[in-house]
Amino acid sequence: MTKKIKPKNSFSSLLLSTALMACASGAYATDKNLTGLVPQDYFDFVFMGEPQISPHNDMTLFVKSTVNDDASGRNSQIYKINKDGVVSEFTQGKGDYAPKWSADGSKVAFIRAVDGKSQVFIMPANGGEAKQVTSLEDNLSSFDWFPSGDKLLLSLSVSPEAESAEEKIDDELEKSTNERAEPNIVVVKHAKYIGNGSGYLSDKRRHLFVFDINKSELTQLTFGEDWNANGPVVSQDGKYIYFDANKTGLEYEGNSNSDIFRLDVATKKVTALTQHKGAQFDISLPHDNSSIAYVHYEDTFEQADVIVKGKNGKAQNLTANFDRNASNAIWAPDNNTLYFTANDHGANRLFAASVKSGKVTKLIEGNKSIKNVTLSSNGQFLVFTMESSTQLPELYRFDLSSKTVVRLTQFNDELLASKNLSAAEEVWFENEKGMKVQGFIHKPLNFDKHKKYPLVLNIKGGPGGMWGHQWFHENQMYAAKGYAVAYVNYRGSSGYGIAHSKGVRKDYGGADYRDNIQFLDKVLADNTWIDAEKLYITGGSHGGFLTNWITTKTDRFKAAVTQRSVSSWISEAGTQEYTPNQMTEEFGGNLWNNFDAYWNRSPLKYANKVSTPTLIIHSDADMITPIGQGQEWFYALKANNVPVEMVIFKGETHSLSRSGTPTNLVERLSRIIDWFERH
Repeated sequence: MTKKIKPKNSFSSLLLSTALMACASGAYATDKNLTGLVPQDYFDFVFMGEPQISPHNDMTLFVKSTVNDDASGRNSQIYKINKDGVVSEFTQGKGDYAPKWSADGSKVAFIRAVDGKSQVFIMPANGGEAKQVTSLEDNLSSFDWFPSGDKLLLSLSVSPEAESAEEKIDDELEKSTNERAEPNIVVVKHAKYIGNGSGYLSDKRRHLFVFDINKSELTQLTFGEDWNANGPVVSQDGKYIYFDANKTGLEYEGNSNSDIFRLDVATKKVTALTQHKGAQFDISLPHDNSSIAYVHYEDTFEQADVIVKGKNGKAQNLTANFDRNASNAIWAPDNNTLYFTANDHGANRLFAASVKSGKVTKLIEGNKSIKNVTLSSNGQFLVFTMESSTQLPELYRFDLSSKTVVRLTQFNDELLASKNLSAAEEVWFENEKGMKVQGFIHKPLNFDKHKKYPLVLNIKGGPGGMWGHQWFHENQMYAAKGYAVAYVNYRGSSGYGIAHSKGVRKDYGGADYRDNIQFLDKVLADNTWIDAEKLYITGGSHGGFLTNWITTKTDRFKAAVTQRSVSSWISEAGTQEYTPNQMTEEFGGNLWNNFDAYWNRSPLKYANKVSTPTLIIHSDADMITPIGQGQEWFYALKANNVPVEMVIFKGETHSLSRSGTPTNLVERLSRIIDWFERH
């Protein structure tokens, strides 16, 4: 078992010279005297996000996240960067996040857990004691300031009908007079009744409330027992709240519709601004309240576009010809430009769209991924996190006039400077459909072209999303152990256009399988230093499914590690969080009218053809690929005398590899490497 290694240095206060804050290349030199990353290095990683620029543009807040001392969880704390570039602590808590500036810049509100409940705290912008202002019993999803500074907009999960004080007293009396143990049951009525990380879902729904800070009064604004109010945004004048919701009554039956609504705070009147069968969400408001922007897609498998809709009701699609999925749009103060990010060729890139012409422009070149974007109130600069295949995320500032990038933090520099890292190298090929497909390869550390090296084919999940120009410690750890690492953004991945991302629909184990195998053959043909007799395979989620699937078709891999996988689409369909409607969309029918589509694409059908020694990694609280999927695969391989072991992570969800308990996350990495080393 691995243990927490306490970081050697603390960066509680960091002075950066603005003259030296050039955009770091992120490519660390190869030095044979340096060691590579090992699983335990994860304990020393520092992550950051949620940057918030002050209304006066002279200070930036952000959330710094680290692994706690015993590796049982993570600490989060709010930090600040002043106008001179000095980085220092802003709050003292160990679970502080979601900082929000008041409109006048005099105060900061944030969330801190108190007795297991998220509460809003407020403190002066110039420092001092944080004051708890809410004492909520219901779950707080999000909050924001009203421009007046004396009220907060809260998003709370509440029961459809709140129980009166008299009813609560009656319930307590009944419990006290009943000598029998109370039944412990869950009543299921809807198709969607479980969620990864949530377990069985309650009948509570997210609704909007106004909280008067001075009076400590909470007033409910939206009501409904079959829908949730999502992504609320307060207008610049504080008169309206915009949100998205699925009011079809079918949200918990698997319907993916959502529309944009406007709520009049004074009258509580709700007006539908869109009425569309697709999904509208991710609202952004301009400074003059003249229109709104939001993201729209026709259905789950279509492109996500940025739409601008004016007071005349006319909708303008700014990204119709962009052929990428746009997200997180932000208005410029002049209301003429929207900034947004999109996956593109292995990187999450930053773009600007002209409201007048619809022209989309990429703002920053280079193979780096940009996330957590925020814009200054004067429209002169953006702050965001940026990362690459050899650089952990750090905060940067981008000047929109000069197009210069200035680095603001360097929390991970000392650790990375002591490590030998392997940069991702692009590999392109043309598949049988004539589509250009992008993959990547990491050479093993201390690479010598005269030697032969084993290779790990690491298959990403999804099938949406992408890998490439992002920080991914797992691939660095394989390279450090002497393996080449290869992975491909096969059909189904995002970042290559809608035709590419739709290419695997109703074809699981087809197009995705062929792209992976053709990519592997391309890598082997172009890199004779790879030992074709020492190939290994792993993947998680959809990558776990493909790991299982591929080992039913070939014995070319010396060992496999399948993680949070699917072994049978038959049992998967009836036990995971996705509804019959959603599975029908994926497979073109349900189990009764299209049974062969499910069973013929299930690795379990062909398990008797597997001979590859396999390690199964699964979590018992996984609601996306439930534990039974791993158990069935273990049973099948055991029954067919295949060398197999299964490691079950108790209490972990489908998210173990990204946000699981740190000590378990690291243990997972150690066991994967150990399995490959043993074979």
